[in-house]
Amino acid sequence: MMRTLMTLMAAAAMGCGGKGDDCQQFVDKAKPMFEKMAKEAGKPFGDSERKQLVEMCRKQGAKAKDDKTFTCVLGAKDEAAVMACFGEGLADYASKSKATEAQLNLNKIGKNLKVAYNVEARFPAGKAGPAPAKPCCEGPGQKCPAENLEADPVWSALDFRIDLPTRFQYTYESDGKTAKATAIGDLDCDGTTITYTLEATVNNGNPEVKITPPTNAD
Repeated sequence: MMRTLMTLMAAAAMGCGGKGDDCQQFVDKAKPMFEKMAKEAGKPFGDSERKQLVEMCRKQGAKAKDDKTFTCVLGAKDEAAVMACFGEGLADYASKSKATEAQLNLNKIGKNLKVAYNVEARFPAGKAGPAPAKPCCEGPGQKCPAENLEADPVWSALDFRIDLPTRFQYTYESDGKTAKATAIGDLDCDGTTITYTLEATVNNGNPEVKITPPTNAD
């Protein structure tokens, strides 16, 4: 958890560099934001964590002049202005982190499809999903709860499980010759859904899988 927190903080501080004084000033002015992030993660933010961020900042080199968050924080007049500097950057980072789940799960499905085809000379046929059945924004914490899918013969054939709370619903459809799976989610629960699509085909007897990211931003 601490490693994840530091990664998020580093992402917020990326581009810091150049002069050590600038890095120190950046981290000191952004301290309330970093303390807030650490508190939400149930972790401390003390001198050692502050020093780590300063060092991360310095290692970035001469990117500071081109980084909007860095220059924004250095020019901020008060704490509210500093917080505002981080808003857009952290929102983008959080959105990308949420979307990673869909890519990982579709990658798993893709690998299992290849294994199934190599064993059976066909993809698992049938339809499954959406799983979970209800949109995730309706669930606790705006997530779908973990769900045991072993009772569904199609999901079982794909060896696909939802072991942790998720922000995406998954679907699958195949006639045995081709297959399609999707991951559908509303990451901000604002009514705008995004869809990752996996398509499986066979080329000269070899199964091939392609994952297409959404064309719209959530």
